[in-house]
Amino acid sequence: MLYSFEIEKYLENLLPERDGLLQEMEEAALRETIPVVTPAVGNFLAWLVRTSKAARILEIGTAIGYSTIWLARAAEVNNGHVTTIDMNLARRQEASNYFDRSGLFGRITSLAGDARKILPGLAGPFDLVFIDAAKGEYLEYFNLVQRLIKPGGMLVVDNVLFRGWVVPGAEFEPKYVRIVNSLRDFLQELNNHPDFSTSVLPLGDGLSLSIKKV
Repeated sequence: MLYSFEIEKYLENLLPERDGLLQEMEEAALRETIPVVTPAVGNFLAWLVRTSKAARILEIGTAIGYSTIWLARAAEVNNGHVTTIDMNLARRQEASNYFDRSGLFGRITSLAGDARKILPGLAGPFDLVFIDAAKGEYLEYFNLVQRLIKPGGMLVVDNVLFRGWVVPGAEFEPKYVRIVNSLRDFLQELNNHPDFSTSVLPLGDGLSLSIKKV
């Protein structure tokens, strides 16, 4: 049975109530059809940061900064910092406004541009890398971030089940064939990579969690 919307809403209702800023961002994302992580995924990301004591965090795909704030709030306890990348200037401006209002602006560095061009110039290591950007480019991102993740560090990737369409035999519109095939290739590469240990969780639209082997 594929993970259902009803279960996702149930898990969301179990969470402590989000503060006004996060709720405002959730409403804006819904209204403007901006893809952001679900509250349950945001809470899980924050939990990962807190339990691993991650201080250097890299995010690929800022959107309006919803997941960035979840990550930065958790990292603040560790005196941590989030570097986030996005090429959509309008959404980066929205995110910047939210970062300013969150009081976390000094804990977030926002980089503008194509992550595939920016990543080769970044210096690691990062304790945690979170990918939530163009699904058809996940394998390219993975190949570029491997060197940036410290041994024992984590790679977390959102939307890897893509509405369940990655399952063989799933039916979907032809326009999604390239993305679905790309995600299947990415999951095969990730799960069989000798340097990473991976689990795929049916949380949100599918979340992969990988640990770089020491």
